Amino acid sequence: MKKVKTNIDNNTDMNEYFVIPNPIYDVVFKYLMEDNESAIIILSTLINEKIKSLKFEPVSKTEKITDPKTDKEIKLFHLDFTATIELSDGTEELIMIEIQKANRASDIFRFKRYISANFQRKQEKEIINPKTQAVEKIDKPIRLIPIFILNFRIENEIDDLIIRTKRLKVGIFKEKNLQKQNEFIDNLSYDIWVVQLPNLPKIEKTEYENDDYKTKLYLLFNLFDQKAKIKENRHRLLLLRKKFPGFLERIINRLKSADANNPDLEEQMHIEDEYLNELNKMHNEISWFKEQLENEKNINKEKDKALNEKDKALNEKDKLIYNLAKMLKENGMPINEIHLKTGLPIIEIEKI
Repeated sequence: MKKVKTNIDNNTDMNEYFVIPNPIYDVVFKYLMEDNESAIIILSTLINEKIKSLKFEPVSKTEKITDPKTDKEIKLFHLDFTATIELSDGTEELIMIEIQKANRASDIFRFKRYISANFQRKQEKEIINPKTQAVEKIDKPIRLIPIFILNFRIENEIDDLIIRTKRLKVGIFKEKNLQKQNEFIDNLSYDIWVVQLPNLPKIEKTEYENDDYKTKLYLLFNLFDQKAKIKENRHRLLLLRKKFPGFLERIINRLKSADANNPDLEEQMHIEDEYLNELNKMHNEISWFKEQLENEKNINKEKDKALNEKDKALNEKDKLIYNLAKMLKENGMPINEIHLKTGLPIIEIEKI
């Protein structure tokens, strides 16, 4: 890898640091997750399950689009894995893990499309017919775990690094939770993990130091710390060695090897930048037009309000003139004089 400028002073021992390609980029993240051992470490750390075996499913990994600026083809992808996990009772379960990564909130529509497709996945299982004792093959759903790694925040209520939904099966009348697995409900629902990378600096040491699972999660996502970008090169992160324990060594070494095994890595990251910049420009233009329309609506509302107030004032004035004319007529003033004082037509005064 070529020498890059760093954001540390000349008196600092560079042996205390290491440099990795920024894994927020799709091309880097994909390279990392294609290493089975690294993927097992990352996924088992994240979902807190013992993964006995893991298979990368490349069949649905890319969606091809055209870069609006360069006309080059870009691959936006999600990563699918099938994993065999060991449950707390010693039994095994086949699950599907889907990882999607995004820099913009509008990617939610792409997320929904991918989840919908993977939710239909099934596995073939053998069962013994209780009546005939014959072995039969049936299709069964695979439990889906969607994981979203976001380079933006979706909430500012608790400012957490990771939000996880947990399915609750609650009886309405009994007001009790189902504690056991329920094949019907469990196969029609799923939990999700949402990682908010910008919230990494908001996590305090006291919030994870006494919990092994939380500690490992926190250290893992420090490898994605965008505040560690090298000066003038956001494609590389500069990280402090002593901060990362041994269980992450495989992942770190895999990231370090990305440049050697991908000669065009830097160019691919530049293409991602260009694409995202164009999308941001388009998003800003749409936002500007929306703002102009909103301003125009507000101006029209103010105009309507002013007209309504004017109409109301005129109605009040007409009412006062009418009451004055009525009072003058009741006091015996001639109709011609009332007409001169109020300006009301004589025919209207006669009707009062």
